[in-house]
Amino acid sequence: MASPTVQIPGRRISFGETFYTNWVPRGGDCMTITAECLIVPTSGSLKVTPQTRGEDGTTVTDVGYSIGDIDMSTVDIAVGICLASISTSAGNGALEMVRLKVEFVDGSAEDAYGVLRIFPITFFDSAKPY
Repeated sequence: MASPTVQIPGRRISFGETFYTNWVPRGGDCMTITAECLIVPTSGSLKVTPQTRGEDGTTVTDVGYSIGDIDMSTVDIAVGICLASISTSAGNGALEMVRLKVEFVDGSAEDAYGVLRIFPITFFDSAKPY
């Protein structure tokens, strides 16, 4: 049985708005996040940040992108790759659960909005020894 995954076929995001997807179980330590900006905000950008939490569910940590970044201010497709490393710091790869934080950032026009599509997260395990 396939595990649930995050997918947003298209959503309007207004000035100053932040929303979070549902938590999904991780499918590996590393992941790729793919998003497409369908309508560009007149000011500001649309940012997607993966977040993770452990089994206890108490601490939520942003996961940094190792390659790419999803902070979109043009009509385009962006891919962010999150790679685990041997670092012991928080946010180093996916823990037990993953969700996405989607936000409208740096806008100055209060009537601005954008439309963003998020494709399913692709999880994979690191080939590095730990």
